[in-house]
Amino acid sequence: MDRILFSAISLISIVTVLVVGDALYIGIWYYIAIPLVAYLLTLPFKPKQFFLTGISLAILLTYIPYFYHNLFAERPEGLLGLGHLFSLPGLAVAIVLVSLYLKAKTLRPILLFTISFSGALFGFLINQFIVCNTVMYCGSLIWPVGLLSIG
Repeated sequence: MDRILFSAISLISIVTVLVVGDALYIGIWYYIAIPLVAYLLTLPFKPKQFFLTGISLAILLTYIPYFYHNLFAERPEGLLGLGHLFSLPGLAVAIVLVSLYLKAKTLRPILLFTISFSGALFGFLINQFIVCNTVMYCGSLIWPVGLLSIG
């Protein structure tokens, strides 16, 4: 069941790109590769029920500010997708760390979902914060926690 939900949630971004267009200007392969790599990262840890669902929902949520900015901007930015790309190592590290943490735990599925979702999103946002304050300007991205660029 978890793999079905993981695939269905991952397909939402692929279908969105096919229907609306690629707001990150990276290509359809990108939206296929990220969930695939996330799935492959969790395989050695034998993910439990709803763990992958939380990760796929976190991945889907990371696209929203980029899509929002580039689809509704007066002048879309072609290199904004690099901010997302450069933040993926934080997502990958978080997936591995959360997988390691939950490997020996016996928790209810809703807790597994919550921990995997928040852990993956936190890893991405921490890396996004670092990228936006060192490598590139991300002040135009709207995240629920506010602007990620200081100053």
